[in-house]
This record gives sequence, structure tokens and C-alpha cells, in this order.
Amino acid sequence: MEFTETFDAAEPTHRLVTRRLSGVKDWDELGGVTVENRAIRVLMDYGTVVHLELDPKHGQFETVQRELAQVPDSKCIFVGSDHEFRASLPEDRALVESLLEIPDGDTDAWTDRLFYFVEFVVLTDQSWLYRSVPHEAHIREINAGGIEGVIEKLNETFAQVRGSAVVPFGGLVSWTTGGTTYDLKWNSLYCSDREKSASYDLERLRQVTALFSENLVRLDWKPVPAESLLRRTVWRVLGSGSAAPPPQVEIPAGEDGEKILDAFRQLRERLGYEYDVETSSD
Repeated sequence: MEFTETFDAAEPTHRLVTRRLSGVKDWDELGGVTVENRAIRVLMDYGTVVHLELDPKHGQFETVQRELAQVPDSKCIFVGSDHEFRASLPEDRALVESLLEIPDGDTDAWTDRLFYFVEFVVLTDQSWLYRSVPHEAHIREINAGGIEGVIEKLNETFAQVRGSAVVPFGGLVSWTTGGTTYDLKWNSLYCSDREKSASYDLERLRQVTALFSENLVRLDWKPVPAESLLRRTVWRVLGSGSAAPPPQVEIPAGEDGEKILDAFRQLRERLGYEYDVETSSD
């Protein structure tokens, strides 16, 4: 998602993330669309304007065309947008919320929400606050700079929502040892060196054991059926002949190593991962 050069190019500070839980549909209580809608309701409390782009195939396109102002090309904030509309808050909030909702099992509304609702942004008087590309679940970005209390309110909203959380945009923690850089993201452990890079899905993680006396973290992973390897988009290996995850990784000594273990704990607690975290003197 790109804004035009004339618009504020502030970088995101956080992102909204949702695990794909088994058997959960987008419109379910823990589903991706319902979760995002809960976040947007909070964020619109802090916003003044919404810009959205709709495909003419959207079921409510004519309603939006009639009720909202279409943004002239010279004032569009989305790069390459064809049908960009402006909604004022709180005046047009009800209409915006009607575009976001999916009645249970309504596949037409689901298609509208994910594919014909092209782009969406909540603005404040100072900058953008939230931006989303509905069919790209990884683009749910928050710019909380200068907006006091918004992250705390979002954290409160999702405290009891299993599998979803607001996390720092750049990942939780990163470190380099022995020529390899590790980056613990909300859904994966990313490893890279001069020759290769790989991303390992945290859904596969069973156990994290820290051995601080040896500056190591042992990682126990669930096996993956051979037929599913090609289907897992998170499982990516570049320039490597093997996708086997590391059984252990080196960590820095002292407080920096403890921060890494704390990051694994935070992910487990906030996103409901099933792996265990412990320390060992062995």
C-alpha cells in the first residue's frame, strides 16, 4: 500500500496481527475480518476522516457513490486509485461500519469486504492512523506516533481475544551471533547469513528452553507432513536446500539473552501460541 508523494509518509509504529486458527472463518468472533473491525471501531474514535477505495463491483458501490464525496484525482492519497471516497467522522461512521461488516456466512458480503473493498485509511488532523488492504492480511498498519492512549486502548480491546494482538511493526527482538542474524517476528523466527535466509513458522514450535549458562536457546519443532511444505506460504527458504528449522540458536549473554526469552513468552501469552517456555541449568 502506497500513499501519494504529497501525503504524509510517516512510518507505521505497530501492526494488527491475527493467527489463522483452525476452523475459524473470517466472520467468526476470532476471525480476521471481525478482529479488524473491532480495531477499526476503536481507531475511528481517534480519527477525523476515512478514505476508502471501492471497486464498482462492490454491492454498496452506488450507495457510497451517492452518500460520500468522491476524492478528485489531485487530492487522492492512494497511489493509482480509481474510485476513492472520503468519509467524515463521526458523521459518516455508520456507513463506513456497514461496509466493514459481514453477516454470518454471507459469501457475497465476504467477497465485497475482502476483494472489492480495495484500500482503507483512518486519518487524524496530523497524519494517518490506520491503513489496510483488506485482501492482504499482513497490511494492517498503525501509526500511533503522537496519539496518546491508542495502543493501550487497542491492547485492552484484544486482551481476551485469542490469536490476535497489536505488535511492534518491526518485530519483537533481533540479535546477531556467529555471523547469523535472528529476528523474532509475531509469526516466525527469521534467520539470515551471507549465503541464505529462512523463516520458520511459530505454529510449529513446541518448546523453547533457555540455557543461559551456555548462551543458547533450544527449540523443539513439530514435524511437517511432506505434502504440506509447498502449501505453507510462511515457510520460505532462499538459497538453501533444506527447510529444517534450527534445533538451537545462540543468544547474547546477560540481559539481552533474557529479553529474547521474554519475547517468546509475550508472543505465547498475547497470541495464544501452544509452545512452552522454560529455563534449564543442564
